[in-house]
Amino acid sequence: MSSNSTSEQTSNLWCSDCEKKRATQLHPYILCDSCHADRYSMQKMDGKLVPFREVLKDSLKRQGLWFKDGETRGEWHKRMEVEGRGALRRFASGKTSKVGVHKEASRDGEGGA
Repeated sequence: MSSNSTSEQTSNLWCSDCEKKRATQLHPYILCDSCHADRYSMQKMDGKLVPFREVLKDSLKRQGLWFKDGETRGEWHKRMEVEGRGALRRFASGKTSKVGVHKEASRDGEGGA
């Protein structure tokens, strides 16, 4: 690894915002990934800049993937793991939705997913 790598440059620096995590971003401020995302990760939605984390949260809520009432982070992680595996199986099998809609290719190779 070269002496200019980010991990070597930040190994002894702590985030200037939270002071809990090691810094991974050096410019314009010494920040960890989380604090850098909070400050600078924005999406333009309907002409307005919106923090990316809000966009992500809204998207996950619309898909039913956000935290349920009383759900712990561990329970949420397990639920996301199960949902992710299910989504991967649906994608791999050509299913297009959770309700089992499935496009199958005809035997002669015409049409299909």
